Amino acid sequence: MDLGDLVVVSKSGHPFNGLSGKIVGRRGNYTPDDPIFLVFIKNRARSFLIPQSMLRLMEPSEIEVTKNIADWPF
Repeated sequence: MDLGDLVVVSKSGHPFNGLSGKIVGRRGNYTPDDPIFLVFIKNRARSFLIPQSMLRLMEPSEIEVTKNIADWPF
């Protein structure tokens, strides 16, 4: 995962489970192998710190459905 990638929160217990967003920053590590990303969630209109283990990259078919996300200015 890198800056600008479109992601989906995929952790079942997370309050934003199923919401999509865009990685806009990286802020250290949750554990040594699990970096924390700053993810802009458009539905909430703000950014949140979410560990990589709770995210997954969006599939190309999902990006077509939410094409306007790719046009975000971030």
